[in-house]
Amino acid sequence: MKNNTPQRIFSTATEPKKHLICILALSLFFLNICRAQHNEFHSVDSLFSYVSSKSITLQSDEIRIGQAKKARLAAILSVPDMSGNLSFNYTNNTKLPVNLFPASVFGGQDGTFVPIQTGIPFVSTGNENIDVKLINLKGWENLKLSKLNIQKSIADKKLTVKILYEDIASTYYNIVSLQQQLSSTEKNLQSAENLLQITTNKYAGGLIKQQDVNEAKISSLDTRENYNQIKYQIQQQYLVLKILCDFPEDEQITIQDLQDSLFSEKVKVGLSRVGIENSELKESVALSNYRQQKYALYPTLSFFQSYTTQQNNTRSRLFDSNVDWINSSYIGLKLSIPIPSSSTMRQISEANHNYLLAQKDTEQQKIKAGIEQRQLEIDYYKALSQISSYGEVAQLRKENYEKNLSLYQEGLIELQKVLNSYDDMVNSIYNLVSAQVSASAAKTKIHINNTIR
Repeated sequence: MKNNTPQRIFSTATEPKKHLICILALSLFFLNICRAQHNEFHSVDSLFSYVSSKSITLQSDEIRIGQAKKARLAAILSVPDMSGNLSFNYTNNTKLPVNLFPASVFGGQDGTFVPIQTGIPFVSTGNENIDVKLINLKGWENLKLSKLNIQKSIADKKLTVKILYEDIASTYYNIVSLQQQLSSTEKNLQSAENLLQITTNKYAGGLIKQQDVNEAKISSLDTRENYNQIKYQIQQQYLVLKILCDFPEDEQITIQDLQDSLFSEKVKVGLSRVGIENSELKESVALSNYRQQKYALYPTLSFFQSYTTQQNNTRSRLFDSNVDWINSSYIGLKLSIPIPSSSTMRQISEANHNYLLAQKDTEQQKIKAGIEQRQLEIDYYKALSQISSYGEVAQLRKENYEKNLSLYQEGLIELQKVLNSYDDMVNSIYNLVSAQVSASAAKTKIHINNTIR
């Protein structure tokens, strides 16, 4: 009994410690999982950094670029367009043919014939054929087209990045704007509830009618519902952002914008050539494809060569060292002149049609780029002007509301005038927030325009 007692004491003392360690380890594990599933962004640039490495859209573009580079290797091989084959045949003639020969040849009676089996029982044959194009305009144009396709794939990705970043920035600043509206609405809700409390107290003192209480309550309810609707809109914008950035549905993201709200009075907007270069490359690809279709009707000059070796033996051996190999070969040049078909002519016509459309698209992109450059400037300066004026208006609307509220408490004005000034204050605050966020969004778009080239 004395020997067993220390063992029980040691066991009961260590078991709680083991459980505690396990619980602590599991807690840390799940805590790390929760942290891994949450992403917090404090600027639109940090969001761009995430997208540049995680976006499935951009990864797909990289795959297309890689495929275009591999296609160039095939295009190089298509210039000589070498074709040919190597073959080896082993034939066992199980039943040789029987032919009739004059018997006199073999010392027999004239006018009679002797049946004799002819042929070779076993034949081993090796063949090698090669055909190489010496003049192949279509192949050279195909090589040029493959180079253009690589450049076009890179330009497509650049354009995709620009459009994607602009969409992300737009959604990002929608969220920032709604967050600021939510914060303002929370303060407005406090003001509306304060007004409702004042109205209720005045009604209890017999100073106003029930209708005034109802109007104050309606204002409070409208503000609260507006608060709820803004929260739903934020959730919707987060879903849009997840789609753009390829976030999993169960992964949590939070936008807490910490960027400064300082804006330069002058900005420089460069002419973005991303769209223009993309259209120019599409035009070059269309022209190259048109030429390739035309060159398909041009003659091609090929060199061909063939070599054959054969061993005939009477024993069932694949190779018989006692029998010689019989060799034969030939070389030559081949001129091929294709005959146009209705399908070929239709393909040439379609290629020419696509080239003409690509030319027009390039012209349109050049006009559009200049207009977009000017539009970015106007959007930015428009937002700056709004910030200046809306800021003053918001301050004045707030002063009017506070004064009207004070006058209402003293019984000098009606409730409707207070409610009107309250609505004016709320709208002016929303306008100011919208202008500030619009300026940040315009500033970001200008940055995207100037950096992605």
